[in-house]
Amino acid sequence: MKTIQSPCSPKNWLVLCLLATASLSQAGTSAPAPVAIAPTPSDEGWWFRAAPYGWLTAVEGDVGVHGLSAPVDISMSDTLSSVDMTFMGVFEMGYNRWSLGVDVIYAKLSQDIGGGGILFDSFRFEQKQLFVTPVIAYRVIKTENYHMSVYAGARVTAMEVDLTGRFARGGQVTRGADTSWVDPLVGLRGQAELSDRWFFRYAGDVGGFGVSSDLIWNAFGGIGYNVNDSVGLLVGYRALGIDYSDGGFNMDVVSHGPVMGLEVRF
Repeated sequence: MKTIQSPCSPKNWLVLCLLATASLSQAGTSAPAPVAIAPTPSDEGWWFRAAPYGWLTAVEGDVGVHGLSAPVDISMSDTLSSVDMTFMGVFEMGYNRWSLGVDVIYAKLSQDIGGGGILFDSFRFEQKQLFVTPVIAYRVIKTENYHMSVYAGARVTAMEVDLTGRFARGGQVTRGADTSWVDPLVGLRGQAELSDRWFFRYAGDVGGFGVSSDLIWNAFGGIGYNVNDSVGLLVGYRALGIDYSDGGFNMDVVSHGPVMGLEVRF
């Protein structure tokens, strides 16, 4: 749900990326793509990349705010109508085998959720969320057709949640939380060249370890197309999980769905 201010929805990002794919393929050019911080840099010198992307998510799990809890089950089609604002992007700079990058996700969403009709007829779930994930990476394997890096960093989470329960017999109750926390994480990422233009990219990390969250994790896999030496396109699937509880606020949710993005390298 589950991340900076841009009036772009995941649906608009997908449309923009599709248009970019059509126009760039006609120009006959290419390079690797976004999400999962993992470029294909040279072994020497400085390199940079910027990668805006769209992530159409489904959200599943449970959220509780000061004694009021509700199951969250938002489909991908629901997300298109429930997301009010979103921004997603990866930014990275590197030198030789080392790199420093940040993945940013911001989203504002609202959704009505069924309550079962016994005590609550329905719930109103509203959320603003910001994930900022800075990492430092080191490329441990580099061959002609494959490279792999290990990375470590932190995920900074800022969350503003309002949960309203509408009683089956009338009336309602609202609870709110405005909190932020930081979790350490470690991960692996890599890329395999499938041909001169096509490649497979993956990334995965795990963290939390009870420092703030009990567990956080992130996984990505996708196929990319090298348009030219500076521009790439990528389509894949990403999942991100959070299990966090503190001060009357708890969240145990998984966001997952297809990703499409554009990457510019220089």
